[in-house]
Amino acid sequence: SWQNNLSIRSLSTTILSNSLNKPLLKTVLCPPVLCRTVTKFSLRSGKRKSVKTVLKRFYRLNWGIWIRTIAGRHKHLWRKSKDRRIRSKQHVFINSTQSWMLDRMVTKFWKRQKYYIDDPYTPYHTREEFLFTQRKCRTLIKQ
Repeated sequence: SWQNNLSIRSLSTTILSNSLNKPLLKTVLCPPVLCRTVTKFSLRSGKRKSVKTVLKRFYRLNWGIWIRTIAGRHKHLWRKSKDRRIRSKQHVFINSTQSWMLDRMVTKFWKRQKYYIDDPYTPYHTREEFLFTQRKCRTLIKQ
């Protein structure tokens, strides 16, 4: 009978020690959700606010398209070919859906035309060859 009592006692201590070692709440490993939504009404001024990450990562040309750099352009350069390294230094356009989304994420201040001294993007701010973005009136030449 004392052996039975001893085995029950040892069994209860192992169950108790196992339950004490376990955390009370299960930790769920899920990545943190980043929230980049637009603030429509700020608490201080009551105005719409721009999303700062959009302004850091993208640049808007005067004719409405947004450009960005290629991801990973500084990483593992020893592994990339020469042509790929040259391509990674260039900027790329984003598509129209993303451009429309970014236009909604910034205020009208960032959509206005800006004039910077020695702007490297000056030749890209106009797009005269396309009908919808041309500023100057084209004269039709009859042959």
